[in-house]
Amino acid sequence: MPVTAQPTNPIFDSLKEDSVRIAGASAPWLKEIRGNAWSRFAELGIPTTRHEEWKYFNLAALSTGRFHLPGTIELADVKELQIYLSPEDVNIVFVNGVFSQKLSSMGQLPKGIEIVRLSEIKNVEEIRDFFTRSTPNDPEPFVSLNTAMHQDGVAIRVADKAIVEQIIHIVHVSTGDLQDAALFPRTFLTVGKSAQISVLESFAGLSDVKYFINPVTDIHLGENAVLNYYKAQIENSKAIHVGAMRIWQERNSQLEAFTLAAGAQMARNNISVLSQGEGTDSIVDGLYILSDTQVVDNHTLIDHQQPNCTSHQLYKGILNDASHAVFNGKIFVQPIAQKTNSYQLNKHLVLGKQARVDTKPQLEISADDVKCTHGATIGQLNEDELFYLQTRSIGREDAVRMLSRGFVDDILDKLRNQTIRQKLGKLLSRKIAILR
Repeated sequence: MPVTAQPTNPIFDSLKEDSVRIAGASAPWLKEIRGNAWSRFAELGIPTTRHEEWKYFNLAALSTGRFHLPGTIELADVKELQIYLSPEDVNIVFVNGVFSQKLSSMGQLPKGIEIVRLSEIKNVEEIRDFFTRSTPNDPEPFVSLNTAMHQDGVAIRVADKAIVEQIIHIVHVSTGDLQDAALFPRTFLTVGKSAQISVLESFAGLSDVKYFINPVTDIHLGENAVLNYYKAQIENSKAIHVGAMRIWQERNSQLEAFTLAAGAQMARNNISVLSQGEGTDSIVDGLYILSDTQVVDNHTLIDHQQPNCTSHQLYKGILNDASHAVFNGKIFVQPIAQKTNSYQLNKHLVLGKQARVDTKPQLEISADDVKCTHGATIGQLNEDELFYLQTRSIGREDAVRMLSRGFVDDILDKLRNQTIRQKLGKLLSRKIAILR
């Protein structure tokens, strides 16, 4: 049920003036879309824990903070970014929501790919269509807020039959004086018929203050297209990350989508995959490693709308200290979607005595000739295995990290792109090093 925003809510008061300014500077077609999106956000308001879909994710900090858009900044020292940027990749870098020509490397693009900043796009029809789409799993207030407030973004188009070997790496860097800042990254990716590409989208928090980041990524896969898409969220320990990823698949397309959540004080990921064509194959996996009082909330939807489609979903989490993980995974099988084969599993390794898990795998099947399974497990490390390692002169904390690494590598090793698999493994090293 929508909640009407209170006119004294600080987030509305502090961002409304910016929303008017941004809309006024936009192209006429986008100005109207932005205005409608702000009105919709104001109508819905910030969800509270009274809403079923948000009952484990308390956004009270957004309802009391006076958030603002950050000023532009150019990084003088990029040493902390070296773990993200590789000269072999096509790097598209945004700093505090604004494109950085200096840090990006887009001089010689692979054949068959077009990368355009949203402010420079000329053919607006395809982008306009994305702005007006929705899914049953949308965090609607935040999709609307992003549409109204995004300052910059990127549109990537892969031509029909293009095979892009290089990794396309989109890096969103949050840095500098970001206290109570609000960031709104927007990404569009269109993969043409029979095209293939691998994309990594990273969120790097280099600032040590509280900020709010609200990214939206929209993806369309054409007939027979192949996409490997990976999201790495490594925000700082005080950030609030509320993101949406929405994917539409056409006939016989293949998707591998993987989400890593290792940063932010609070992180919410809403992922929607709509199989609109017959014969699609969807792998939608995720991994999260939490410590202290971190909260991660994964809401996923795979909607089988046509026959002969397959989907595989595995989400794994490690919880240390007093962290909290939430998983709500929905699989819809529409009446026409006969011969669907769908699998869903959510597994947790609980290390902290105060850690908490709320998991809710769901199946809604309206067809009768299908094969669908789902499940969830919550467990601890095997004491016999820990004892065995300790008898081999390995300390208990090192043994915990070794076994935890095995739990992590089980899902990382399945990723199709070996280079990205290695990148994600490096990003996780510091997180695993503090497990105990």
